[in-house]
Amino acid sequence: MQSLLTQASRRFASILVIFLTIFITTKALALSPEEKTRTEALLTELGKQQNLTFTRNGSGHSAPEAESHLRLKLGKTEKRLQTTEQFIDNVASKSSITGEEYQVTDAQGKVTSANQYLHDLLKNNVDKQTK
Repeated sequence: MQSLLTQASRRFASILVIFLTIFITTKALALSPEEKTRTEALLTELGKQQNLTFTRNGSGHSAPEAESHLRLKLGKTEKRLQTTEQFIDNVASKSSITGEEYQVTDAQGKVTSANQYLHDLLKNNVDKQTK
């Protein structure tokens, strides 16, 4: 009887350790409130851009359409990210299906990678506003 109780206690302890490890790891990877705010501000700023074409998988989209699409992607991935920069690099700048990089074309016709464009937008618009 004592042996069965000891085995049950050990199993319970093992399961508890595994659960706590998963819980803590998941929380450690989620965007902090500050980074979530930065990421949301980046997407809002993207949606405000005029005369911008966001090209993904060969199709052009307006800035508000790009914002909407990236918000959907953020909702599906935010628990696996720690920073806004990770969001840009790993989620917002390429197709999760084809791996194809997104492009941005400005009013003058200059084509830039979405990765570079979003990093610049973060640095020059979002982060400057919060300082």
